[in-house]
Amino acid sequence: MKKGLRRFLLALAVLIIASATTRIVNAAEEEKPLGQGWLSLDCCIGPLDNAIANGKDSLQKATGLNFGGFLDTSYTWSSNHPRSPYAISLRYFDKDQNKIVFNNFHIFVEKPEKDWGVGFRVSGDFGRTGELLREATLWGKSLNKEPSAEVREAYLTTTIPLGEGIGVKGGLFVTTLGTEILPNPGAYNDNISRSYLFNFGVPLRHLGMMFNYPVHKMVNVNFGVVTGWDNPRDNNHQPSFMGGVTVTPSDMVSFASNLIYGAEQRSGAPKRFTISNVLTVKPIDPLALYLEYTFGSEGDASLGGDRDGKWQGLSGIASYNWTDRFNTALRAEVFYDRDGARLLGEPFGSHARATVSEMTLTGSYKFTKMLLGRTEVRQDWSDRNMFRRGASSADSNQTTLAMQLIYTF
Repeated sequence: MKKGLRRFLLALAVLIIASATTRIVNAAEEEKPLGQGWLSLDCCIGPLDNAIANGKDSLQKATGLNFGGFLDTSYTWSSNHPRSPYAISLRYFDKDQNKIVFNNFHIFVEKPEKDWGVGFRVSGDFGRTGELLREATLWGKSLNKEPSAEVREAYLTTTIPLGEGIGVKGGLFVTTLGTEILPNPGAYNDNISRSYLFNFGVPLRHLGMMFNYPVHKMVNVNFGVVTGWDNPRDNNHQPSFMGGVTVTPSDMVSFASNLIYGAEQRSGAPKRFTISNVLTVKPIDPLALYLEYTFGSEGDASLGGDRDGKWQGLSGIASYNWTDRFNTALRAEVFYDRDGARLLGEPFGSHARATVSEMTLTGSYKFTKMLLGRTEVRQDWSDRNMFRRGASSADSNQTTLAMQLIYTF
């Protein structure tokens, strides 16, 4: 066993033991100090947190703008030891094998529309995430050696004063489809790794314009036109259409259904349709449950292009705050790619009618209000040999271990 793996397992054991012995308290409100914890670093990093928070507050008051962001670094190890390339199969933002990676320096600037009648948000990613995001959304002309900096979002917002108010958002923004979003602490991403549904089932972001309207106090609808699925450069000069509805009968339950339809291939002829349905249930204060079902299809998108491609997946996440410092999140999912349209036969050969599944357990601990540590164990399975092993073979399963540090400001 490698020395790095021994250290990882030791850190995992320490985290589990500490979480079991940490005093269980009710989830604290944001402005309250965190409860006591054996792994607390409030004594030494807390003053830095306070200094940054005070400086940020002063800057926001002086400019009237909101600022924020985070730093993110991680390490991921695969039991399959993939080589040539050193990339973990069917992963994206966490695909680098056996490397400590500086993932991201993320920063945003935003202005609420209440002051000017027009609001805006601009955010950027610097590091490995920026490089991968740029590749995935086709800003560059190639899929390698991209700059490690990318604008994640850049949009304006306003409200048309008709009825209850029609919200308008125009520019570059993350997708409305799916449960998870681009790596961002505290936003439906309680796991280090992203799901198959996130990586292959839904888009990441769009360039276009969206409208939303509250047709009822419990029902909100949205609709809009975008350049396409991860396609801000618009490869076919044909728009895609988005729409959705969110139903919130109570603070405990919400349901969101969103879809996108349009031509995504360069020829502009075949159309792609994807619908994602997410049910969120919070039966008690520390527990959040997320259930997602996504279905997609695209004309002439199978391996070989001789028939339509179809894919679908089901995912469930249970996230529990044991204390105001410690959280565990368990995710399980299955993803079926009937025609190889999404998984693309990786890593060797063609794999139509492939089913992949995974189970992921992540433990998160707040060393301070701003410093978050995570550890994760994930098991992947497939009914085909989809996971690269070594340099020239593949297997039907893989186990990965990961560690991550995030500093939010």
